[in-house]
Amino acid sequence: MGLVSLAALCVAGFAITFRLFERYDVPLLPAITVNYATSVACGFLIAPPDLSRDLTTLGPAAMLLGALFVLIFTLSGLSAQRAGSARTTIAGRMSLVLTIAGTVIIFHERIGGTTLLGIGLALVGLVLSSMTDVEQGARRSWALPLSIFLCSGAADISITVIQRTLTTTENSSSFPTLCFAASTCVSIVLLLIRREHRALRYLRTWLGGAALGVLNYASLLFLVQALEAGEYPATEIFPMMNILAILFATTIGITFFRERLSVRQWSGIALCISSLVLIMSASA
Repeated sequence: MGLVSLAALCVAGFAITFRLFERYDVPLLPAITVNYATSVACGFLIAPPDLSRDLTTLGPAAMLLGALFVLIFTLSGLSAQRAGSARTTIAGRMSLVLTIAGTVIIFHERIGGTTLLGIGLALVGLVLSSMTDVEQGARRSWALPLSIFLCSGAADISITVIQRTLTTTENSSSFPTLCFAASTCVSIVLLLIRREHRALRYLRTWLGGAALGVLNYASLLFLVQALEAGEYPATEIFPMMNILAILFATTIGITFFRERLSVRQWSGIALCISSLVLIMSASA
């Protein structure tokens, strides 16, 4: 549970960091590029990969997943601008459905009635807690959020598959580093194509990107370690991580940003807490 909580805390940190990006006018794509480079640096400092061994086993999978990470980040930015932040957040959270379905189909994991009820409550709670009154009635396209839904689900399923089929106790810590190395290469290409590299001159770009990079590396490392530990099945780890991330982000938002939640959002949080209790009780 400790590793899942740490991963969730890092995920909650993403939302807080992006809010600070907006407040301090941090350019998004340049900061994302710095973020991935920082994640690679963290990997070489904390768990240096054995390139001669790990590239052969994990290289191709890490490249595909790393490119998918950049795609999700880019789509999230576009979706927040064109479809609204609520729809974007809901789409990312609802990808949990694909993750669980994929795990059940591929690895034949069984879900008990209590866990299934907890997951159902979690989905409703995640949607309610992500909705805002400002965007509730907006008529905007769901095309971009749908893309995020599909890509986020594919990323989570891929992490689970790679962790179970390719990683070992020797190379599991190297996997995040290789993924982020691929993400760095892809984001640099995008940065040059969009001609936003001049923003790298700003100190705020490096500070914001570095902070995001530390969180990014830690979140994936803790998630892979939680899956490897085997304390909980993947069908429970992903719901718990999403629920805890919402609770952590909400607590930080209320404490430091003086956010006020609607009755609907409080109802969603109550459902999230109830679902977490159900899922944990089922595991116990």
